[in-house]
Amino acid sequence: MPVVAVSVKRLNQLLTREHPMDDLVYALQQLGCDVEDTAEMAHYRCPACRAPNDKLSHEDPPRRCDYCGHESEEPFERFGVDRVIRLDLLADRPDLFDAGGLARALKGWLGIEQGLPRISITDGDIPVAIDPVMSKPGTFRPHIVCALVNMPPLDQDSLREIMRLQENLHWGIGRDRKLASIGVYDMDTLEPPIRYTAVDPETFTFHPLGMPGIAMSGKRILEDHPKGVAYAHLMDPYTRYPILIDARGQVLAMPPIINSDETKCRLGTTRLFVDVTGTARDPVVNSLKTLVSALAEIGGWVETVRMQGPEGEFRTPDMRSRTIDLHFEEAERWTGLTMTRDEFMGYLRKMRLDVEPAGDVHRVTYPAFRTDIRHEVDLFEDLAIGYGYDRIEPEMVRSLTIGRARPEEEISGMVRQAMLGLGFHEIMSLNLQSVERHFTRFRLEPGEDHLVVANPKTIEQKVVRRHLMTGVMETLQKNRRKTVPQKIFELGNVLLIDPEAETGVREYRHLAFGIIGPQAGYSETRQALDAVLREIGRKAEYAPAAHPAFCEGRCADVTGEDGLWARLGEIHPEVLNAFGLAFPVAYCELRLMRVI
Repeated sequence: MPVVAVSVKRLNQLLTREHPMDDLVYALQQLGCDVEDTAEMAHYRCPACRAPNDKLSHEDPPRRCDYCGHESEEPFERFGVDRVIRLDLLADRPDLFDAGGLARALKGWLGIEQGLPRISITDGDIPVAIDPVMSKPGTFRPHIVCALVNMPPLDQDSLREIMRLQENLHWGIGRDRKLASIGVYDMDTLEPPIRYTAVDPETFTFHPLGMPGIAMSGKRILEDHPKGVAYAHLMDPYTRYPILIDARGQVLAMPPIINSDETKCRLGTTRLFVDVTGTARDPVVNSLKTLVSALAEIGGWVETVRMQGPEGEFRTPDMRSRTIDLHFEEAERWTGLTMTRDEFMGYLRKMRLDVEPAGDVHRVTYPAFRTDIRHEVDLFEDLAIGYGYDRIEPEMVRSLTIGRARPEEEISGMVRQAMLGLGFHEIMSLNLQSVERHFTRFRLEPGEDHLVVANPKTIEQKVVRRHLMTGVMETLQKNRRKTVPQKIFELGNVLLIDPEAETGVREYRHLAFGIIGPQAGYSETRQALDAVLREIGRKAEYAPAAHPAFCEGRCADVTGEDGLWARLGEIHPEVLNAFGLAFPVAYCELRLMRVI
């Protein structure tokens, strides 16, 4: 999990009063932050993009920039040192990823401010035109939201905080830029209106961050620029690359890879244009809310941007607060705390929430940047934090039980050790499959003997697996260019329809393993299965069998006591072709036991 280093001096500046480091560490721990340690941090400056880079004082100076990827033979220039508190980031609280957000929460905990934070926001006039092509296959990155933030002139501290927060949000909300990516630019270098469109990856060129004066095409950036190489896999679905361009034809960025060098933020920048693009709407919107609220905490005031899309015009960011109704008695029951109603409201205000009585309930208002709040239980957690975990008296549980592994896990542990000892590598595949991948590729008719998801999110998640062949074969397919032989196995559950069962289905723990290579065959699979059966103390009988997925005359069914069942053999050539495999595959699937 990423670690963020927060300057003690900077925190005290934002808190408007001096607090000892130990007091800050204690308060952060009470807020739920995982404090790793305190340390001395040295600050360095990238010679290419001038971005600040941090290293612990005892570590060697950086030679590669975290932001533009520039690499230098000489150590970067050192320009300062600071005492910091190092925290493990809480993935579900992106509003605590930076000094501004932490200071906002600490103000409530320390009694400096109470209730809902207020963010200054006005309507701006900058338009951003969204090309309809961004919603089409081959260019699909349809979601974009923007904001303009007016700031006091950026210094080294604020510039470093913005860049660190940008990367932390890429991790925490954007899933390493897969769902959302953020761009921050100097607005004074831009000429509105801004256009969000797609360009040819081989002919369109611009100067990427950290390489001033070097024009590179999108394709070349993915091949030669450090950030392009790192995130090239995100561009695989695209035949044309996403791009942001201003009225002069100047490029802002090629999301989600890299910004242009001309539009980067510098020391003294006062107007920040922010965009967030992505493939999923919620991560895009939440990233912008979190970023602009953090900028507001370090002195910024926000202007909305006019987004002109295929479905009409709308403004972003939407920083309106939300409400949830809480019952006081329910809060006491969930938390196990005893308090008065006034104390109840005071603890919530301490957590930077507004709360007012509304008949039989209390109406709690929470800010837009609290993207972790989805249910009243999330507010009960805030209530407990506001009360203080250190004040909660620990009690012995009323009933003491001793846990043990479930039977299917015990036998799976024995089988796993046996398979590893036989030289197999373990894989894990998905429980939900498509009809084509789970049946058609194996020359099977779907029939009516499998479970179907009533409202699947995609057609790739329509049926619940009834065998483990799909995962094994798809793994071999993905590794078809690797050296053979390959030996893999999986331990997982399958569901089979049984009208006599209470739920209409039975669940079983299966072992599946496959071997691919020029010499892979029935005998090698039989040897592995015999070894596993011997290890778990089971006896079995083999009988010839026929199955569409296996070669005729090279398949067997295995039966034994306590419902033991297995099938093994050599995979049919048509199935191999369906998965693009050039070598024979021997496969076995063993039912270990019914899952209770």
